[in-house]
Amino acid sequence: MKDGDDFMIEYGRSIRWFNDYTAEVEFSKSTNFDFMQIWYVKGEILLDKVLSPKELHILKSNFPVMIHAVYDIDDYDTYTDKLIRILNFLGHNEVIIHPVCESQNVNKDTIYTIADKIHKTNLLLNQNNIKLYIENNSVIDKINYKPEDLKIVFDKNPDVELLLDVAHIDDYVHLEKIIDVKYPTCLHIADKRFNVLHEHLPLGKGELDFNLIFKKYLHEFDGKIIFEVVDTDELILNSKRTIELILNNNNQNHLR
Repeated sequence: MKDGDDFMIEYGRSIRWFNDYTAEVEFSKSTNFDFMQIWYVKGEILLDKVLSPKELHILKSNFPVMIHAVYDIDDYDTYTDKLIRILNFLGHNEVIIHPVCESQNVNKDTIYTIADKIHKTNLLLNQNNIKLYIENNSVIDKINYKPEDLKIVFDKNPDVELLLDVAHIDDYVHLEKIIDVKYPTCLHIADKRFNVLHEHLPLGKGELDFNLIFKKYLHEFDGKIIFEVVDTDELILNSKRTIELILNNNNQNHLR
């Protein structure tokens, strides 16, 4: 964490894409979120109750959003031009890519292919002054999950940022090894149970010790936090309050 007034966390939330968009914006405004995360899948913005072009509706709503693009191994070549057009239309200078590999079998060379595709995509994004964040996966994806995979990706792409999904860790050793590869500048926050391969729960409903995580592993974190809790208003707000309290306490202790 940084000293004094330089300490700044931006709080975002993953939109409930199945809800009315205007209601989602009003909820985010009234509860002091800084932005919302919106998914981009197979060339389309994921918002159930918004007519195309969806990016026009987002722009007119006048509330900051961040695009989270889920990319299968062939999507980099297929959907990036459209993604960049949308980002430019919205005036965005940041984007998240969540790399998966569902259309092909994963082998020892797959991570190198993904690292190369990220490299080519990042060159295009750089030409448009757009910063790229790459997300780590959970064990169910079997790619970009192990610290060794992440090292291959970030060695090839040193100027790309890490979005650390805390709910994708196996344990705290796994977490420590990931941040040894690259320290994150953006977080996905949700809870999980360690005996479940993949889940995103409201905070307090799982087994993650966020006091430990932010005191021992992420005590220097200063960036964006995105809550991937698509549940009730109350559970979303409780998750946000939990992290705010931890970070405020940590910051006060740091200044003493």
